[in-house]
Parts: sequence; C-alpha cells; structure tokens
Amino acid sequence: MVQIIKLLAFSVIITGLVFQSAHGQNHSSSADHSDHSITVIAEDYAYQAPGQIPSGWTTIQFENHGNEDHFLLLAKIPDGKNLDDYTTQIVMPFNEVWYALRDDGLEQELVFEKLMPNLPEWFAGIEFMGGTGIVPAGESTEIMLRLDPGTYILECYFKNEEGEMHSVEGMLRELTVTERQSGTTPPEADINITLSNFEMDIQGDLTPGKHTFSVHVVENPEEGFGHNVHVVRVDEGADVDELLHFINFFEVDGLRTPSPFTFAGGMHLMPAGATTYFTTELKSGRYIFLSEYTGFLGVVQDVRIE
Repeated sequence: MVQIIKLLAFSVIITGLVFQSAHGQNHSSSADHSDHSITVIAEDYAYQAPGQIPSGWTTIQFENHGNEDHFLLLAKIPDGKNLDDYTTQIVMPFNEVWYALRDDGLEQELVFEKLMPNLPEWFAGIEFMGGTGIVPAGESTEIMLRLDPGTYILECYFKNEEGEMHSVEGMLRELTVTERQSGTTPPEADINITLSNFEMDIQGDLTPGKHTFSVHVVENPEEGFGHNVHVVRVDEGADVDELLHFINFFEVDGLRTPSPFTFAGGMHLMPAGATTYFTTELKSGRYIFLSEYTGFLGVVQDVRIE
C-alpha cells in the first residue's frame, strides 16, 4: 500500500507539469518591476507575467484575480528545451493517460506503469525550483526564491468544476531567467520551517498577523518529487485525513473546485539543500501545514494560533 501511495505521489506532480494550454492565452504583465521583484497574476485560466527576469534572488508577488484557487510552480527544464518540446513530448503522452484515468477507469496504481515508457529521457532533468502554495480567489501571497539562468515553466494544475486541469485551460507559461544577476539578498524570516523525509519542524512564534517564513529542505525522498508546504486554515473539527485526501490529485474530487478548505499560501517543491521564503497573513484559529506529496509520511503539523 505504501508503494502505491508513493507511486501516486510521483504521478501527482507530473500532472502539473505536462499539460499545454488548450483554451486560454497567457499574457505578459505590463506592470513595472525591479530587478528583484515581479508580479505574477493568476486568472481563470492564464498567467500574466514577465517573459524574462534576471537570475539570483527574486521576489514574486502572486495575485489571484480568478474565481478559483490557483498556485504557481516553477519547473526548470533542460537546456535546449522549450515549451513546444514540453508540449509534444510530455503533454501529449500524459494527456492520454490522464483521460484514461478520469474517463475510462484506469486504476491509479497503473498510471506510472502506463505513462513512464512514453516520456522522454530529458523528463528526468526537470528541476522544481519553488513557487507558491494554493491561494484562494481574490487573495495574494509573496515568495522569494533563488533562480539560476535557464528556461522555466510556470504552471497551475488545480482542477475546475468539470475536472479539467487549469494547465489544460491555459495556465502554462515559459519564463527565461537571464545571466544578469538581480543583486539582491534574501529577507529576514521570523518563522523557520525545516523539511526532512518524515518530519516538518516549525520554529518561531506563530501569532495572528503577517509572517515571513523560511523553508529549508534538508533532504528529499529517493522516490517521488520531494516536499512542499501548503498552509490551510481549517475548522476545529476538521480531519487531517480528509485534507490529505483532497490534496491527492488522483482522487476524483482531489484538488478540484470548489475547495472545501481555506488555503493560505506556502511554498512549492524545491531541491534538497535549498532555502526559500514566503509571506502570508495568519488569523486566530487552527491551521494545518502539510507537504502535498509527503504529508502521509508525517511531513505535516497541526497548529493553533491564539
């Protein structure tokens, strides 16, 4: 059973990576930005964002202008590859498998077996470099991460009410990170989160108000795609297992609009050894901090903020 869950965790992130825009268009943001600060706007279903940015530490102000939950994941693709390669060599094979799962009753434990032989060798060279947690409609969050030069894919793989992924509907975009350095430094964090393979450690005074979190990945599991952090405000009686069910993409109602939970940002997948930052507003009440892909292994914290 554990192997099946790991298999699902492996497959979940592929979903976010492998769908090309089918209906929507992505737009370049006309907003001014400094070398170290940009704005990415999420719509239903597109991103407004710059086409290129300097390398180094970059602050991303992520604003959800849509009517559904959205997030941002940055995936660095190998040199010489672009969104067209990504579409023809990764999108199409996964699209076939996804519809077999959703519409034809393909068993979840067979997804990996069916998909992987049809993906190119360079798929293994994709690096997940951070991004936001899930952000509700009308809300915003801020992250800061260090990006090396190269080509990146911006994506959101949340699902709409019809069960179509936002990436299918248009939420995929290419971003070039140039050799020119931003020349900035990371912020001071008042809350520190450390992620290891079986634990999430949170240090700091969690009180109502705005906080800047540092997220450090000590290690990533040998199998799957590693850790991230979603911050979720829940009712006192909420069941953590129900949240873990919802965060599993391959559940019929998983990561699907309308969400039964109130998300409050976080930080997406990062390499082992990396540290990145996010800022979010906390209210009094109960919160679950969990990793989307490794929460079932214990990478989760249940906290109450007074």
